Amino acid sequence: MKKWVSAAIVAVAMSTTAAANAQDYKLITVAGYLNFYLLNLNACQDFHPPVRQSAYDAEKTLYPHLDKLYGKMGGAEGANQKMIADIVMKRRAMLNGQIADGDFTVEHCQAIVKILTEDGLDKTLLSALE
Repeated sequence: MKKWVSAAIVAVAMSTTAAANAQDYKLITVAGYLNFYLLNLNACQDFHPPVRQSAYDAEKTLYPHLDKLYGKMGGAEGANQKMIADIVMKRRAMLNGQIADGDFTVEHCQAIVKILTEDGLDKTLLSALE
């Protein structure tokens, strides 16, 4: 009986940890997703003046989601902040490569702005913030 109770306690603890890890994974995925758009919009503002104002306006649509994400992830002291920072740095390096290769076009920026202002973000991914 003792072994069975011990096994049950371990199973509950493991399932709670697995659920927490799954939620962390979802939030990290959302962080990468939102930061992709934020990095691209910032680059659009810097490199393509014709879309600068629309990129600023589109960027404003990200902030409510980023604020929720920040709160859910424990703020600056959150356990996964380093992992998110690493993801953002890798994405920034990829974007820098795209810019250096001349592949970061005004059409790319227009598409990013359109997604944020007309099409909307992926509701399934954003549901992790609720």
